[in-house]
Amino acid sequence: MKFPIIYEDEHTLVIDKPIGVMVHPDDRNVEPTIADWLLETYPNVKKVGDEGRHGIVHRLDRNTTGILLLAKDNGAYRTFKNQFREHKTRKVYRAIVEGNIREDIGMISMSLARAKSDFRKRTVVDMHSDDARGEEREATTRYKVIERSKTKEGKDYTYVECYPITGRTHQIRAHFRGIRHPIVGDDLYGSKIGATLAPRSMLHALSLSVSIPEKGEMTFEAKVPKDMAKVLVCLGFSC
Repeated sequence: MKFPIIYEDEHTLVIDKPIGVMVHPDDRNVEPTIADWLLETYPNVKKVGDEGRHGIVHRLDRNTTGILLLAKDNGAYRTFKNQFREHKTRKVYRAIVEGNIREDIGMISMSLARAKSDFRKRTVVDMHSDDARGEEREATTRYKVIERSKTKEGKDYTYVECYPITGRTHQIRAHFRGIRHPIVGDDLYGSKIGATLAPRSMLHALSLSVSIPEKGEMTFEAKVPKDMAKVLVCLGFSC
């Protein structure tokens, strides 16, 4: 495996994660992961972080693309982990969602929990849902509408920029499903668009601002990938 390296120094590695690759192993899949590649390429990370997740600071879902921060030593690992835990990083995502989001800017504040109906999912916890099980965790996502589109068939779509304040598993995906605007191509969370147009969820980690050891605050950015740009064109967006 090879990944586009956006930034590297003796402590830090930032890559542009492609589609279809897991960040670290889980109990259900046996396949190469970014954690495996990191250990093979930088053997010293074997002593960094958790077993099986050497050097992994945070994660992106298999089909989410974009900025991924990795630590090459324990000092950087602890520094980055603390920044994520204390919400001192700034994460920016782009997503294409189904339907017309009327508000130009907004905030989704809904607690999340594991779903009874599907072990893979997270669900919003509110008075209308009885699908939640286990611990409820507060979650907040801010967003801004970039552009709206209506196709020739009369279907509405919205291109949004997302700013997750917390970092829960599947947070952006579950939150937009919770407000009845699932991410295009995300069939796990209710997208109804055909797989021929969007074979994966249209979610991209555009940028990350974080304080780098010995360097200070830096911002890293990964361009929207070609497959997502193609879907934007197909759905009539100008950007």
